[in-house]
Amino acid sequence: MHAPTPSPPTSADEDRTSAQRTWLNLLHVGRHPLIIWLLNAAVLISLAGWIIYDARVTATWNQLEFDLGLTSDVAAQDDTANWLLVRSKVVVLATIVTLSIISFVVMALGMVAGSRGYRTLASMMVVLSLTCCWLALVSNWEEMVWTGRRLRIDTHIAAFEPIVESLRQDWPSQDGDREELGPFMAYPADKPMTLLLLTTPPIADDGPTFSSVEKSPSGAIRFQLSGNERGVWLEWHPTDDAPASFIGGLQEPHHLQRAISLGDGWYLARYQQAAVSS
Repeated sequence: MHAPTPSPPTSADEDRTSAQRTWLNLLHVGRHPLIIWLLNAAVLISLAGWIIYDARVTATWNQLEFDLGLTSDVAAQDDTANWLLVRSKVVVLATIVTLSIISFVVMALGMVAGSRGYRTLASMMVVLSLTCCWLALVSNWEEMVWTGRRLRIDTHIAAFEPIVESLRQDWPSQDGDREELGPFMAYPADKPMTLLLLTTPPIADDGPTFSSVEKSPSGAIRFQLSGNERGVWLEWHPTDDAPASFIGGLQEPHHLQRAISLGDGWYLARYQQAAVSS
């Protein structure tokens, strides 16, 4: 008994297969820029997410500029972080930048001398939209960095509130050791306004850590953040008070560069620290 002979493909099957092959041919990179569009958009979204998520993205960018010789500022090197992690992030960032440049070059050349799929009105509109998105990302880089900082730190403010309340009620008058701070040194000796922490405070287990605390004449409490969030200050200010330039307890001037309100008297601030006054 012979096995039944398979029936030949129907006309509908042949048409479907032919249509699939036609679409695959049309979507070939040489004929249509869809894959290039998706690559460029994926790189754009990845970089935007990285800027918001990673507290050290600016340091990574500075390190990349230093490695490429675009800056000779040694301070651009992120020496305090894990070396392998820094190098890995620099490579990833360099790859993102390279892919974005290559994809834009391909789209630009395609519109000038590419196949018909590259030179349609729809293609030009997509390229224009991607270009606008990239320009928006570049021009709003700093805003996105601050948005990321706010989102990360805002969830940990509740852990700082008991520390602020304790310091407001009983600001140390000399070197000491407190449960919420650990051991610290107080400066200046006659009327301390700055507490320099000698160990990592317990709050670091659940949120951002800090290396020093400043008290202003108006009663504001400033935490100099360290770790991944180093470079900014988390501050609590009483009503009708806000971040401003100040001279710390070690007589070093801090010039306010940027501040953003987190609500309920809390602020994130960044200062340019000048040399110690003589």
